[in-house]
Amino acid sequence: MTTKRYELRGVTKPRLSEAYRGIRRVQGWMTLALLMPIVLLAEEGRAQSAVDGFDPGADRNVKALAVQPDGKIIVGGTFSTLGGGGTGTTTRKHIGRLNPDGTLDLSFDPGANDIVDALAIQADGKIVVGGFFTTLGGGGSGTSVRNHIARVNPDGTLDTSFDPGANAEITCLAIQADGKILVGGSFTTLGGGGTGTFVRNRIARLNPDGTLDMTFNPGANDRISAIALQPDGKILVGGNFTTCGGGGIGTVPRSCIARLNPDGTIDAGFDPGASGRGTEPEDSTIFSIVVQADGKIVVGGELTLLGGGGTGHFPRSQIGRLNFDGTIDAGFDPGANNDVKGLAVQPDGKILVVGDFLKIGGGGTGVISRHLIARLNIDGSVDSFDPGANDPAVSCVALQADGKVLVGGPFTTLGGGGSGIYTRNFIGRLYADGTLDNNFDPGANSSVRAVALQSDGKILLGGDFTTLGGGGIGTTARSRLGRLDPDGTLETSFNPGANSTVQALAVQTDGKIVAGGSFTTLGNGGTTARNRLGRLNADGTLDTGFAPGANRPVLALELQADGKILVGGSFSALNGTGTGNFPRNRIGRLNPDGTVDTGFDPGANRPIRALAMQANGKILVAGDFTTLGGGGTGTTMRNKIGRLNADGTLDTSFNPGANQSVRALAVQANGKILVAGDFTTLRSGSVTMVRNHLGRLNSDGTLDTSFDPGANGLVEELAVQADGRILVAGDFTTLGGGGTGTTVRNRIGRLNADGTLDTSFDPGANLAVLALAIETDGKILVGGNFTTLGGGGTGTMPRNSVGRLTNADAALEALTVATDGTTITWYRSGTSPEVDRVTFELSTDGINYAALATPTRIAGGWQLPGQ
Repeated sequence: MTTKRYELRGVTKPRLSEAYRGIRRVQGWMTLALLMPIVLLAEEGRAQSAVDGFDPGADRNVKALAVQPDGKIIVGGTFSTLGGGGTGTTTRKHIGRLNPDGTLDLSFDPGANDIVDALAIQADGKIVVGGFFTTLGGGGSGTSVRNHIARVNPDGTLDTSFDPGANAEITCLAIQADGKILVGGSFTTLGGGGTGTFVRNRIARLNPDGTLDMTFNPGANDRISAIALQPDGKILVGGNFTTCGGGGIGTVPRSCIARLNPDGTIDAGFDPGASGRGTEPEDSTIFSIVVQADGKIVVGGELTLLGGGGTGHFPRSQIGRLNFDGTIDAGFDPGANNDVKGLAVQPDGKILVVGDFLKIGGGGTGVISRHLIARLNIDGSVDSFDPGANDPAVSCVALQADGKVLVGGPFTTLGGGGSGIYTRNFIGRLYADGTLDNNFDPGANSSVRAVALQSDGKILLGGDFTTLGGGGIGTTARSRLGRLDPDGTLETSFNPGANSTVQALAVQTDGKIVAGGSFTTLGNGGTTARNRLGRLNADGTLDTGFAPGANRPVLALELQADGKILVGGSFSALNGTGTGNFPRNRIGRLNPDGTVDTGFDPGANRPIRALAMQANGKILVAGDFTTLGGGGTGTTMRNKIGRLNADGTLDTSFNPGANQSVRALAVQANGKILVAGDFTTLRSGSVTMVRNHLGRLNSDGTLDTSFDPGANGLVEELAVQADGRILVAGDFTTLGGGGTGTTVRNRIGRLNADGTLDTSFDPGANLAVLALAIETDGKILVGGNFTTLGGGGTGTMPRNSVGRLTNADAALEALTVATDGTTITWYRSGTSPEVDRVTFELSTDGINYAALATPTRIAGGWQLPGQ
């Protein structure tokens, strides 16, 4: 199998398994998914909470999950309360919807009088619902008769035009590319309203308007539990049947698994067969089927034999994989010691497995302890993903676009390994590494000044602190540097240490970490001489071959695409690794090995506090200086902001100017440049204009006169979302509306792309916010001097110097391949972080990756042509 991943600076995105050249079947599906309408609705007045974990809670089993294109989550099951934590605090009868942050969508309440087993989201946003219910819609337990199947509009109201009806439970649904709806379950009549007026044994197909597709009638003699669509239009079905296809109750022997042609006739060449432990029909069941990008088929259930025809000939305990033609994949035999209830394939080709097993992997009935949830590598070996949950089972699993994993079932603890250590009633969410999406409260005893994200989702922190992690003001000694897992727990193995402030951090593509500040020792617990600049290996040990050094503090770092490192600060000399001392006034550039780039020496007369790369390779420079460029302390007047060509010479065409310090820079997708700091005026040509602490420049350096939000105090940090909205942080108390800001926003706020205030975003902090980073899921990491954060005002939740905020909207992304296989496009929107550089990588085994050509920026994302 060929897999692909795409990486943005500091954050590796989920890998895509899409059989890149050899298999075209997946491409049509991917293109269709991208054409689905995506509508993001602003949720006014919901203050962003520092209680950022996902813990909606329910009072009974969650049996079905479906993620909408806007990131909202449809939930179905046996529950009667949902949302708010614990066992749910709000009545929701068997169906509800969660916002991307896990809060309950109060506007969505169709209600049903009995179990919801299956959910499917149409391209138009409507939701098809299947189960054991007989009434649905209108809230409560449902007010309209709908026998086992119904459709609700995106707002949760009943689609009154859709009422096919069935006489028994519907357990699975699938939407075809043409909008037709495949239905499986225990029914024997379906379609025409009521309890169904047409004989259809356990499987049927509806037209998009809910009428029965009269041409499709394969039939089966027992329950259909799983339906999966192949990109070629063929239909895989699983269950505990022994005949399937040919009409009636099925006339063709097929044990637990079959494949239908698009017209419903049996695929005569596909007959793997399967059987289970006992003699009763329910002892042999396939519960889940997923199709890999290479066309191979993974099946899970209550199985002991699979493949070879009849009732199966090859020992496979609960899970196995078939080749496209139905023959057994002899190299894939993980094994599990009890039922596999659900499967999902990640974009990188890894396979998520849930059920009621306690061991999986290694063949036989499994030899590796994994409580109810596991992840397999492409070859079937078990990977390090081990969240754990408690008995009796995890019933369903779904993937979000940001790589997080949703799980539902009759568990009450989840995450942390073993049988789970955190309370999660019937529903929970995991990060891609298996850690729980939990409340983030590591705590530190002093300022956090730098935040950086690694490609694996781990979080690097730098600052003045000496304790970190465990909540409060931190419980573990960490001198100015620490690393957290995605859930906020301290990584105990990472403890490099520094003897003074860490001001700047940058993560290289190889995982190494460049650190700058005022320290003179770094690494080995902070015992090795490193003057204001050093590099750590990915494991936190000191990179002993990298020792450039600076004679005064380093305040800013920026990584170039070629691996060179831009350094800014208040220094006047850099000491290249092993090459002696070089005069470099406030700015310099290092080669990847730490030697000084001797050809780069622009110079400035006062500190440089911010650096940013433009797409054309030019370098934006900001700080306190009044001269820049030409070497020495700079030979040309440039007030607080300037631009260098890639070789370090001054860009003479760019000269905006500010009257006081510029502390932060951000380049938008359209090339415009956001600037923030202590200034109150910016220059546009020969005209000086009032801009209080915030402004925007056109790409040529002229002032964007349409952008004037204003703030009443220092703005220290900026971060841009993929939807164009701008996060602003510092020591202000009013923001937006021009002047010095007209609306209360304590130290953190968000602007719309046009500079107007985002009225829906008001977390608040009681003291300065000094650092910002947007995670791939849209959550917002903040560092600073604060002790309360989130909930509005000056913050309502105790958070010492570091915290994370929820984001009401989802981080959206999709990767697609052109039908001719030559162009890859990565679309990004919503609350995803904006990025200025992306790499695409190719793998044939899902483990080892090689970089492809450099992609180019397009509207809404990035594109790699000519592959």
